[in-house]
Amino acid sequence: MKNFIKYDFYVQLFFLITGCFVTIIKGWDGWILFYFIVGIPQLISCLVRIFLKIKISPLFLIYGITILPVWLSIVILITIGIDNEVTAIPTYIAMAAFFYSPFMALLYALESHNLYQSLKQLS
Repeated sequence: MKNFIKYDFYVQLFFLITGCFVTIIKGWDGWILFYFIVGIPQLISCLVRIFLKIKISPLFLIYGITILPVWLSIVILITIGIDNEVTAIPTYIAMAAFFYSPFMALLYALESHNLYQSLKQLS
């Protein structure tokens, strides 16, 4: 568990920096790449951390409440297709995420750092 937390922090930092560089290089044409470059590793990390036996912090809980519905909405939109009556709410959730998810990505990286530092102090 401790090794996962350590490597997870560095992986999150790597993908956050990579996503920022790709966005800067590509400009406004590549801004959507940031969401997938940073978001997919954070989603995997979040799902793994849910099943680890560690205390869930309020920041992690806020991240899960705000980001996990976005990925579920995207899956629903892809699998159901475009039907305005069925996909109205998931569409609004996905659209709202474009505004708040970069901030949540930074908060998740901060949470990973805080968890890493707290486990480092225990040993």
